[in-house]
Amino acid sequence: MKMVFHAALRVVSAIALFAVAVQAQTVNISGTRLTYPLVRKWISEFSKDYPQIKVQITHGAPADSIDISILAFQFDRESVLKTNKEAVVIAQYVQLPIANSKRPDLKQLQSKGFTESDFKKIYFEAKKPTEPQGKAPIVVYKREKPACAAKSFAQHYGSNATNAPGIGVSGDDSDLSKAVKNDVNGLSYNNLGFIYNIQTRLVNDSLAVVPLDLNENGKIDAYEKIYTTLDDVVNFVEKTRHPKIPTDGVNAIFRKDNPNKNVGIFLQWVLSKGAAFNHEWGFVNPEKENLAKQQQILKSNFSN
Repeated sequence: MKMVFHAALRVVSAIALFAVAVQAQTVNISGTRLTYPLVRKWISEFSKDYPQIKVQITHGAPADSIDISILAFQFDRESVLKTNKEAVVIAQYVQLPIANSKRPDLKQLQSKGFTESDFKKIYFEAKKPTEPQGKAPIVVYKREKPACAAKSFAQHYGSNATNAPGIGVSGDDSDLSKAVKNDVNGLSYNNLGFIYNIQTRLVNDSLAVVPLDLNENGKIDAYEKIYTTLDDVVNFVEKTRHPKIPTDGVNAIFRKDNPNKNVGIFLQWVLSKGAAFNHEWGFVNPEKENLAKQQQILKSNFSN
């Protein structure tokens, strides 16, 4: 009996050690930096529910050590699948045109807004600074090296970020906002998290949003005045899903054969409980139908 007891104890201990080892596997995340403020919030809250699972953002690590790659622009899904990988949309983000708040013709710009043709002319076709309505010149700033947001913004308007005109800004997307803040004639675009103050929910000091003329009637109508607060924009986008507002998915790409099951646990948590923090950081939730599709993809890949 004593031998049986000790044998059983060894089996139980082995199972326990295996479970601990599995749970101890770290989930390494890398990719689009504009998502990092939200990803950090997800990690912080996730750790409260799963303290035994470590999730971290990893910089400069080998590609084969990354469990989740964050990509925030439209990519060739078939090419991804051929590399034994899968992708799920875990959130969405919005980009808007921004100007310096002290711009001399700001009131005119905000009353007229930008049409799609304005975007193409200013951001992708201009060879030199232009002068709207004969007023102040426009100095366009862009990312020096086109990253996810730049590619997404260009794709929305059927253009290529690589050949876009403008003054290249080194750094990340937050540096685009800094460039506009420091130039009264500056113009660029950015995601909501870098346009609005997360605490006050108002547009950051020295910045202003140039409204989108959604019905292209040459003026900003009452229903198009949605930029007073961060929450106004998020609510409008989720309610209307208006096709003229530049919106794209935050994609989480993972290996299908990844033995680290904590990847599935984390991503399932993000799509359920993690979604409660998206608005806080200026991100939009996927549509319900799309959300169900993403959850099914995870279920089929991490069912065991």
